[in-house]
Order: sequence, then C-alpha cells, then structure tokens
Amino acid sequence: MDQRKAYLGERICRKCKKMIHEKSLHDYCPACYKKVEDIFNRIREYLRKYPGATAFEMEQRLDIPIHVINNFVKDGRLVEIPNAYLNMECLRCGCLLISAHHKYCPTCEEAIKRDLEKAKESLRIGVENNEAAGAKMRYKTHIRKND
Repeated sequence: MDQRKAYLGERICRKCKKMIHEKSLHDYCPACYKKVEDIFNRIREYLRKYPGATAFEMEQRLDIPIHVINNFVKDGRLVEIPNAYLNMECLRCGCLLISAHHKYCPTCEEAIKRDLEKAKESLRIGVENNEAAGAKMRYKTHIRKND
C-alpha cells in the first residue's frame, strides 16, 4: 500500500489511501464513498426488513465482511442492541441462529430452496409426461343407481 503523508490541506482516503481535500465532508475519496454508501444502503434495507438482525447474520446473508459492519458501529452509523433471541436453533441442522427472523441457517435455507426447485422440476416433468401420454381428466356424465 502507498503510505503517502497528507500535506497541509489534504487528507488520505480511509479505504484506498488516495489524497482527498481537507475540507471534504467524508473520510473517503468520491469513488470509495460511493462503494461504502452502497454497502450501508444494503445493510439499511436488510435492517428495515429484519429489525434487530445481528452483525453475524448480516455478514452471512449480505456477504459483507464483519469488519465493515463493525466500522459502521464505530462510526456511529449503526447501533448495537442486545438481542433476546440468541438461543434460537436451526430447525433442520440444529446449529445456533443469531436471529429470530429466520427458522433455518443460511446453509439449510439454500439446501431447502434447491430441494424445492428439484421437486418442482420433477412435478413439471411428470405433468409433461402425462400430457404426452394422452392422459386426460374424465368426467362422470350420469349417476347409476344400484337399487
């Protein structure tokens, strides 16, 4: 990494270490600031959908490194709230869940989605085979009495 010193009137971007103007409102160059804001907006949308989600859960589901989330906490942009649901377990594998908003861990959720897609595909193939074989629905047109 480039370890340039910031001279009078300039600062260094926290992410890429480029020189930025001293009066800049942010600690990032414009390109890095856009990336950081995009990440923060993803976190904000997730927290709106799942209030009370933890940093670990956001790391797993949003694929954002935990140190980035912790930096938002240090900067005061995110606030840590004690979570009362820390002992929830995945219904499939039993691993510890960090959120009460989900019943399955991310790994099991993906496996369940794959299983559902396979079942949907096999059902679709079965319906197509029945249609190709000429299987049709038949209706009873009269009722016969056996008295």
